[in-house]
Amino acid sequence: MLQEIRERAQGWIAWFIVILISVPFALWGISSYLDGGSTLVVASVNGQEISEREFENGYRQFRQRVRDQLGSNYRPELMDDARMREEFLQSMIRERVVLHASSEMGFSTGDTLVRAYINSIPAFSVGGTFNKEAYERVLRNQGLSPVGFEAQVRQSLMTEQLSRSVSNTEFATNAELQDMVRLRMQRRGLDYMVIPAAEFKDSVAVTESEVQSYYDSNQQLYMAPERVKLEYIELDVGNLSATLKADEASLLGYYEQHKREYVIAERRRASHILFTLGEGAAAEADALKQATAALERISKGEEFTDVAKELSQDPGSAEAGGDLGFFEKGIMDKSFEDVAFALSVGEVSKPVKSSFGYHIIKLIAVEQESGKRYEEVKDQIKAAYLKSEAEKLFYEYAERLSDLAYEDPDSLQPAAAALGIETKRSEWVERSGGSGPFASPKVVGAAFSDDVLLERHNSEAIEIGAEHIIVLRVVEHEESSLRPLDKVKDEIVSHLKSKGAAELARQRGQEILASLAGGASLESLATDSGLKIINVDSVDRDNRDIPAAVATSLFRLPKPAESASSFGEAVLENGDFAVLALNHVADGSDKDAEDIGGAIELKSALERSRGQAYYQHLIKNLQESANIVINKRDG
Repeated sequence: MLQEIRERAQGWIAWFIVILISVPFALWGISSYLDGGSTLVVASVNGQEISEREFENGYRQFRQRVRDQLGSNYRPELMDDARMREEFLQSMIRERVVLHASSEMGFSTGDTLVRAYINSIPAFSVGGTFNKEAYERVLRNQGLSPVGFEAQVRQSLMTEQLSRSVSNTEFATNAELQDMVRLRMQRRGLDYMVIPAAEFKDSVAVTESEVQSYYDSNQQLYMAPERVKLEYIELDVGNLSATLKADEASLLGYYEQHKREYVIAERRRASHILFTLGEGAAAEADALKQATAALERISKGEEFTDVAKELSQDPGSAEAGGDLGFFEKGIMDKSFEDVAFALSVGEVSKPVKSSFGYHIIKLIAVEQESGKRYEEVKDQIKAAYLKSEAEKLFYEYAERLSDLAYEDPDSLQPAAAALGIETKRSEWVERSGGSGPFASPKVVGAAFSDDVLLERHNSEAIEIGAEHIIVLRVVEHEESSLRPLDKVKDEIVSHLKSKGAAELARQRGQEILASLAGGASLESLATDSGLKIINVDSVDRDNRDIPAAVATSLFRLPKPAESASSFGEAVLENGDFAVLALNHVADGSDKDAEDIGGAIELKSALERSRGQAYYQHLIKNLQESANIVINKRDG
């Protein structure tokens, strides 16, 4: 058939087809075929367009980064997609504004700088050196091409020049530095007492109508979360090995192959005197003659080590008297080994020829074989063997599981039956995740995906660890719903009582503050109220020894007059009310500045902070003056 088509595609017919194809290319260009028509534009900044494709690709990567950073804390239902899209679009617009301004101001980035920056990124290195394959693999996993990534780096480096040119030009005067040290390093002393809200809780009465009113006004607080129950097949080496069997012959074979893990083989320690071989029969005869002469000297009573030091031609052992240390079978030359393992301790061999030359061998010591026999470790052998076999089969089973779950998307039973693995059932799993495999954001994301949750299809195979995958399907689903009042009534009553108790504590605190303003002493008021005064000699702004609310209020109080106090209040997180008396203030000094790095470092920090503030003002002004058009999009 193909041959017939080829023969007919000749002459005026072929030319007619070519003309038909050429006309639309000439009118609209090939890009209209590749791009699928005109490109939708989300926004434009000073005439530079942000295409919908660019926005969606960037937004998808942004959401993935958020998900990766949050890990198990990721909860899709708490993510306002519309708001996140708007914020991401605004960030793209800011980038374009800064890039346009940088270009207008003459900033640029050369290829050398781009290359140096990319080479410095650890993710692209192997053994501390830039690796092209690692570079391309990381980009591919992020959905990026090298050209696109290098363009991003170039733009980033160019805009960074603008940031530095503004931030690094700011300065701080010595007077400003002194004011910062004086205030930032200031220390304050206080007395305070806490009025516990819990003491008033029994005095608070909550009516049925108050409970109903609070319930009606705050229903979002009492919504039962959306949740699912799942049927799943979990495939890992452990449960795969449970489906396998092992016969005695296989276990014995595994034991022999891995005997070194259970048995320490016999080892022997020997010394030798080596006479190396030269070329030709005469050289070999000379080596044998020397070996025979050496053996004769040893047999007449000379020490083996002395003869070895004098005559041995093995540079590695001669100085040690020929000592080769302990070795087991399979290490030495076979002819040498056969003799060494046939000798008795203290026995000296006749000359032994090996590939190295002629040896005289003396056996020094023997370490007998030790360890556990097969019968002693049979259970361990079986577990190790089945695990080894399961590892070999895992990827085959994983591929089959994936195929079977896809081919029959409405049930996991056929896949389970084919693989001999039982399905499991989960407890309720919320979007916030659960325990075990359901602690994985990938698993939870799949469970609540449209295809699995709404269409009730099997999920794809989800990799949750090394040689550990799961395929799941939803068997029960509960939408987020308002919990009945009778189920949450006790919670509401407790909350309203706590709220009322906090208000009574506040009222009592206000009465104490009014008395202090009238001249009463803190000590007498504490005694009358049965409260304890807590004295703190000196705290700075970073102090964590007193409640955060107390510290915040303390540094807002005016400096007291000589021998007097300034009074204030603070509401603690649990509803308790604190009454504060600021007794004295000590401004920060040059010594304090030295304790945290010195005046030069503090001045640099002040300049950096101010430079960043000015840079943000610049960005705001650039945005206000830029020609920005945002196109309305449906949905």
